[in-house]
Amino acid sequence: MGDNNRTQQAAWVAISSLCSFLVGIVSPMILSRFFTVGDYGTYKQVMYVYNTLLVVFTLGLPKAYAYFIPKVPLSQAKNLIDKVTLIFFALGAIFSLFLFLCAEPIADFMGNQDLRLALRVFSPVPLLLLPTMGLDGIYASFARTQVLAVYTIITKVLTIMCIIVPVCFFDGDYIDAIIGFDIASLITCVVALYLKNWPIRHEQNEKTEVSYRQIFAFALPLLYASLWGAIIASAGQFFISRYYGNEVFAMFSNGFMENPLVGMVIGGVATVLLPAFSGMDKVREGASSREEISSLWLSSLEKSAKIIFPMLMFSIFFAELIMVCMYGDLYSNSAIYFVIKNFGGLFFIIPFAPIVIAIGKVKEYARVHMIVALLLVALLFILVNVSKTPILLAVAMEICNVLKIYMLLKIVAKYLSKSVWQLLPINKLMLILGTTTIAGAVAWIVVSFLNFNKFVMLFIGLMIFVSVYYALCWLLRISYRNIAVSLIGRLSKTRIVNIIP
Repeated sequence: MGDNNRTQQAAWVAISSLCSFLVGIVSPMILSRFFTVGDYGTYKQVMYVYNTLLVVFTLGLPKAYAYFIPKVPLSQAKNLIDKVTLIFFALGAIFSLFLFLCAEPIADFMGNQDLRLALRVFSPVPLLLLPTMGLDGIYASFARTQVLAVYTIITKVLTIMCIIVPVCFFDGDYIDAIIGFDIASLITCVVALYLKNWPIRHEQNEKTEVSYRQIFAFALPLLYASLWGAIIASAGQFFISRYYGNEVFAMFSNGFMENPLVGMVIGGVATVLLPAFSGMDKVREGASSREEISSLWLSSLEKSAKIIFPMLMFSIFFAELIMVCMYGDLYSNSAIYFVIKNFGGLFFIIPFAPIVIAIGKVKEYARVHMIVALLLVALLFILVNVSKTPILLAVAMEICNVLKIYMLLKIVAKYLSKSVWQLLPINKLMLILGTTTIAGAVAWIVVSFLNFNKFVMLFIGLMIFVSVYYALCWLLRISYRNIAVSLIGRLSKTRIVNIIP
């Protein structure tokens, strides 16, 4: 697969990732305006419990499709997909049963008795959604991610509608929203099961040489990494929810989130890179393979930075306006968490999992997550006992994430026989960062003198930011033309390319 084709495939996956974020972004925007802060906090806690346990019950299996499919003959792909899907059904059933039976102790542990009924109503979701996982890896392996984008758009819009319609039009509460989620999950499951074998519907169905033992041998080390990763991701949420109450948790959970557009780019890059790196590892070994991996790494890093840095800097300068526009005036205090999270995002502009999995460094990957998780939990425990400010917990989480990134960079650098700095085009990254900072500062200063509707002000700020950054890109020769040419294909020969820096 050429570099241009990878960019196109990543773009389609990115669109899919953006739609996935809609459930986590658009529905809370609406629900936060209809629920009390306490009820909204309960709804968010249900999602927090699910997403935390999801890492445990998936066993790292979603990445198995993208890892194994490029390594097996096409005639064995269907049998391989069916094997992994069967495992997902079993895990989903166990997960659902666990939520139903353990709802009461989880509610006691979280200090919120409303969670008992909420979790039991939500309990069918894992059985329905776990078998749908890994669809992105399948379609990335066959370079058909445009189908994935259509599927994601349809199912995510359906999910949002099922959640918000009973609340907005029938005066429903958070239980009704969860029932809507259950219904959407059932429909999503049916569609996903059909699509899993659609790319290979005309191929022979031979028994795969990949055994269940090999699948678990691949997945279990990833499980260990995922478990520690889950602790890293959820420790702050637990400590804030437990020690500061569900209202503070609502403020924190709305603000301390990855920019959905950034997640879209990172998700797209990760999905495409795993089968690419896996295929390189299968075909060649030694210096030539490492140089090819290094070249793809640097190319992906630079492209990601050009897209992600502008998003992050705009979000940092306009954090309060973004939070108010998304969730209402009650959640303006969420802006500080949003700023902290976006600052941390500047250090994470390319996913490490694809290359680490492809080069066989999963144990080292898990070890890094273990060290960071233990450090983070200890640090957060100290902070909740010496400080009444939950903001410090958010800062500590991002500092630990930066440490994790540095340690993972060391693993990749050692494998590629390079220094950490050779994996980072520092001059280019600093140029992009400095340019986006100037554009953000100019836009923020201008908007601070205006007094319009908050949505209008945010739009004006965005237009000023884009205009200033566009001019600076021409002036400082920051080129986006290679990205545009990769995405628009045949249109690259038309005059439209001439207006791109």
